[in-house]
Amino acid sequence: MVLEGLGAEERLAYVLHDLFGLPPDETARVTGGSPGDAARLARRVRERIRGGGAARADGGPGRQRAVVGRFLAAARARDARALAAVLAPDVVAYSERGPVHGAPAVAEAAVAFARLAGVARPALVDGSVGLVAFVAGAPVSAVAFTLRHDRIAVLDITTGEERVRALDLAFSED
Repeated sequence: MVLEGLGAEERLAYVLHDLFGLPPDETARVTGGSPGDAARLARRVRERIRGGGAARADGGPGRQRAVVGRFLAAARARDARALAAVLAPDVVAYSERGPVHGAPAVAEAAVAFARLAGVARPALVDGSVGLVAFVAGAPVSAVAFTLRHDRIAVLDITTGEERVRALDLAFSED
């Protein structure tokens, strides 16, 4: 029913990116927008399907930051087992390369994030708890997390300085 209530552009971006696993560059070529726009449209539809983003508010801010802290520590240690422990079994990671499903596969892919984990800072990414990685002072990667029962259920990954700068980022002073 949610899909029927979407505009044609939103529906197309969601179906191509999330259901068929087309990378945002390919999705953008079909929809006529930018890769960032295609990923953002797909993310917005995902949130509507899940009930307006309610799942991302699971737990209080302190608990959410603790989960992200455990993820970041495990990524910095390149510890796939610790990463899998903080992920929901049915976790999905969405990126420009398409979705990755399941804790083992996402944990393995997240170990590759370790090269940027040392330069990542906790942040709110488009209103969701997340991380932003910097290289030479420029934001190059952002991850927005959706949490469920103190575990990460969804990772929305955005790469590329231009795309990351287009996101709504907020950093804590502490």
